[in-house]
Amino acid sequence: MRYIFEKAIDLTHELHNGMPIYPGDPSPSFVSYATLEKNGVNLTKLTLGSHTGTHIDAPLHFIPDGIGVDKIPPSKLVGEAYVCDMSSKPIGSGITGSDLRKNLEGKAAEDDIVVCYTGCSEHWGDESVSSNYTYLTGNAAEYLVSKKVRAVGIDFLSVEKFQSSGALAHKTLLGNGIFIIESLSRATKQFVGKRILMICMPIKLQNGDGAPSRIIGVPIRED
Repeated sequence: MRYIFEKAIDLTHELHNGMPIYPGDPSPSFVSYATLEKNGVNLTKLTLGSHTGTHIDAPLHFIPDGIGVDKIPPSKLVGEAYVCDMSSKPIGSGITGSDLRKNLEGKAAEDDIVVCYTGCSEHWGDESVSSNYTYLTGNAAEYLVSKKVRAVGIDFLSVEKFQSSGALAHKTLLGNGIFIIESLSRATKQFVGKRILMICMPIKLQNGDGAPSRIIGVPIRED
């Protein structure tokens, strides 16, 4: 049996002035620094937080001796992913280990990337959802650790409940070397219930706690 990789789909939000951000994070700015007319070249000055838009959280984000985004092996940034449907959960509620078990048993394997499609990406830019989105509970994170997955993705601003005091989901995942992909776009919906090849290319920020990333999904079919 061989696998055939089909048309690549971009799962990344565009970076732009006024874009949605996690409440309290630095507002990004994209300013023309030079132009063809004045300087003979177009050049843009970028000012943004390391977790702006679609991005990867490295262990260093919450783990004192964790690795930075620049130290995540390239082989870990490309792999098979399973996209599970969590959109039946009411927006603002927590995904539990039991929820994941029902959706992943027999479908997700060790070293997979597990992506949770919550449907919150359909409300990207809606301020009422920016602090009341669907998230992972601590025992959901523990379940994913037990599955020995390589990474966890979600289609909104964070895997963590807004203003969670303990950051248990982050610490559980990152503390076990499982990096996190946040703010996947609504394009993720087309892959619900499917296995895909996922390519995650973060900016190689030295000792970066995280970095904006281009995330690509490639459908897989068996031949």
